[in-house]
Amino acid sequence: MDFNAYVVEKLTETRLADLRAAGARAALAESARVEPRGMGLAVGSALIRLGRWLAPGDVAAPNGGVRVGR
Repeated sequence: MDFNAYVVEKLTETRLADLRAAGARAALAESARVEPRGMGLAVGSALIRLGRWLAPGDVAAPNGGVRVGR
């Protein structure tokens, strides 16, 4: 069976459009998913809070003086 360039181009264009739509749906579903906080994250946060509580004196720059622009 012999395909000409136009037919192959149109088939490819349709396939790419389908793949892009599927990727967009997957990205949207992934961004909407809510994951429960894991035990490791809870323990890590507790250790950070404990370290800040036990630190001698006030820390003037908790982020090392790095400014974050938003």
